[in-house]
Amino acid sequence: MATFSVDGLGDFMLSMQQVAELPGEVIDEILEAGSEVVIKAQKDELLALGLYDNESNGPHLVDSIKLHKKLHATFADGPSRYVLIYPTGKHGQYNRRLRTKTYKNSKHGRTYTVGGDQKATSSSEVGFIHEYGAPRRNIPAKHWMQNANEKSAAATTAAQAAVYNKFLESKNL
Repeated sequence: MATFSVDGLGDFMLSMQQVAELPGEVIDEILEAGSEVVIKAQKDELLALGLYDNESNGPHLVDSIKLHKKLHATFADGPSRYVLIYPTGKHGQYNRRLRTKTYKNSKHGRTYTVGGDQKATSSSEVGFIHEYGAPRRNIPAKHWMQNANEKSAAATTAAQAAVYNKFLESKNL
């Protein structure tokens, strides 16, 4: 009759449990490694489509794409970590047109003015309009973010896998 003996299985089970429970720092490193690839891909896509303003202080939309780390508290599994990548900040200002209107029920032709002030536009608004378009203003949808994310999917996964493999090597697996 054959016998089967195993030596070191307890250590292997303990190390597999450590792998299953990734520390928060490793999760943050994995997310940051993938986000660097995505940010570069989104910036390259904007430049390739020509969606930048080089008349004023430089390409506002391209420079405004940033990483935002989030930590959401869940009750069962502990906090869940995720990142958001989108354009942030102020894109620019424009002067609204000054218009004179008359009061609706005015018997003597009284008027009032509307507009004439400056309105700030955020980079996220500009990015949204370039992504989905504005049919009433004849701005077509360019889907720059979706295309960049799809093109960089393999490279993002490879960058995240490299960080995870480094963690596994530190645990001698």
